[in-house]
Order: sequence, then C-alpha cells, then structure tokens
Amino acid sequence: MKRPLIALLTVFCFAGANAQDFDVVHAVERRGNQYFDMARQIWEWAEVGYQETRSAALLQAVLKQEGFAIRTGVAGIPTAFVAEYGSGAPIIGILAEYDALPGLSQDTVAVKQPLAEGAAGHACGHHLFGAASVAAAVAVKEYLAQHPRSGTIRLYGTPAEEGGAGKVYMVRDGLFDNVDAVLHWHPSDRTDASPMTNLATGPQSSASTGDQRMLRVHQTAVAAHLMAWKP
Repeated sequence: MKRPLIALLTVFCFAGANAQDFDVVHAVERRGNQYFDMARQIWEWAEVGYQETRSAALLQAVLKQEGFAIRTGVAGIPTAFVAEYGSGAPIIGILAEYDALPGLSQDTVAVKQPLAEGAAGHACGHHLFGAASVAAAVAVKEYLAQHPRSGTIRLYGTPAEEGGAGKVYMVRDGLFDNVDAVLHWHPSDRTDASPMTNLATGPQSSASTGDQRMLRVHQTAVAAHLMAWKP
C-alpha cells in the first residue's frame, strides 16, 4: 500500500476536505499493471548511479504522457530530471530513485541466483522507489485535474543515491529552493514512519557524534483531519 499512501499524503497537502471525494487508492491501483511492469523493467536493467539512462527515460516517458512538463539533465547530470504538473503554491515534491548497486544482480527468487554473475542489481529496492513515486505523482496530478486549484506537484528524478550523492548537486543547483515540502519514502517489509532515519526528528550518527535535531510543530487549527504548521 505504499504507492497509495504517498499519494494520499500528497493529496492532503493540497486538498483539505475536498480529498474525501477523490479515491486515491483506485487512482493508483487501476494502473497497477503498468507500474509493476515499469518496476520490473528497471529491475532488469539494473543501472548503477549516474548511468541510469534507460531507467530515467522510462520514468520520464510515463510522466510526459500524463501531461507533466519535464526538465532533463538538471544540475548537469544526464540522468537527473524534474517533472512538474500544475501551477502556483503549494509546491509539493516527491523524490524518485532508480539506481542499482554494483555486483548484486539477483533474479526474483528467495535464494541467491544472479541474473548475470558480477552484474549490478536492485538490492535496495530502487526499482520500486522510482515506479511508486511516479505512481503517486500521477495520482496527485489526477486529483489536481479534477479539482482545479492553485498547487504544483513536482517529481524529482534523483540519480546515484547509492554513494553518488546525486541529490547534493541538485540542491546546490537550487532545484529545491522554492518547494514547500518534499516527501520521501523507501521500500520496506512494513509500512511505518521511522524517526531514526529522518534529519528533522532523529539522531544522526549519534553513536559517534551525539548530534540530535528536533522539529517542533505548532498547530494553528484548520480542520479536524489536517493542520497548518510552521517549524
């Protein structure tokens, strides 16, 4: 259910009470076969960081078909891109990753069985990461198309998460400067929110540095199921 979940969170960022008449789960699941095929294809390509040419192009093609404006090669990185739909504030971003890990080729079985010995593989689930983030962005786009209002959904195609720091160069290039919020997630065997891995709320390398950060949220009361907040 992670694809509907990230889409639902994003819809609520825009929607207020109007989200109640939009079936987020249906918007995602009715395209489930397409997203499954996309994830499987990215799995089979298994392109490592900064070399995700086909994977990035596949995600871009789906988003372009859905009416997103695409900027490719951003931050001077051929496999980085930004896809955007809508206009005005709020601008809500969703991150998508799609890079594989070297030397970890694996077939879709529960025992070690490389597709190609020594080749790269998606040991960290980024084939799902990219496909499901696109699924969420498209679902939110459908909401905005059905409920015309100010608001922009932006998908960031972020290459080379595995040791390549692709997002760092995108931040340095100002690609996140005007975004109001960015949603991030990761494939797992459970659905939860883990503060231990979030910069705003959890300890960062606390065993060695003792460094900890806290996000304080102040409610200004809008509706029973939503809150407007300011850090």
